[in-house]
Amino acid sequence: MAMMDMTVALTNPYTQTAFDVLRRKQITNNFGEAKKEIEIVPGVRGVLYPEGSNDLDRKSDAQLQTKTITVLTMFAMRGESESANSGGKFQPDVIRWNANHFLVKRVEDYSKYARGFVKVTAHSFDMVDQAPVTTGPQTDTELQGSGYGIDPFGGGSVPG
Repeated sequence: MAMMDMTVALTNPYTQTAFDVLRRKQITNNFGEAKKEIEIVPGVRGVLYPEGSNDLDRKSDAQLQTKTITVLTMFAMRGESESANSGGKFQPDVIRWNANHFLVKRVEDYSKYARGFVKVTAHSFDMVDQAPVTTGPQTDTELQGSGYGIDPFGGGSVPG
């Protein structure tokens, strides 16, 4: 079986995206009351891509679209876990990316292998997510001015 080192692609600044991680530590006092301490880790870098069905779910009283992302990073993401040192418990990390919040649902820890990546699957828990941010032309007029013309046969854009 051929071995392929994907480290170059996963650590390339052109493929990585910056996001914030909200690490939530839960402390329980002597009365059984839980208190959360949130640590924000800004500027974590990793490769993000959509996963699974991101379909719109239409109900009689609401429209919901649960987005799911996969993250490959060298940052030690956490699911529900305990700290070996302090004995504190941690809630799953929250990823803040493009003004949306994603709760970590699955952590695949490959940190002991090769370069040490962690693969995370996270689901959006915002009621309404922000629209995607695009950098290309937004209207037909901008598209025509960008060196691309509109295909008269409905096949998209063609070089102008």
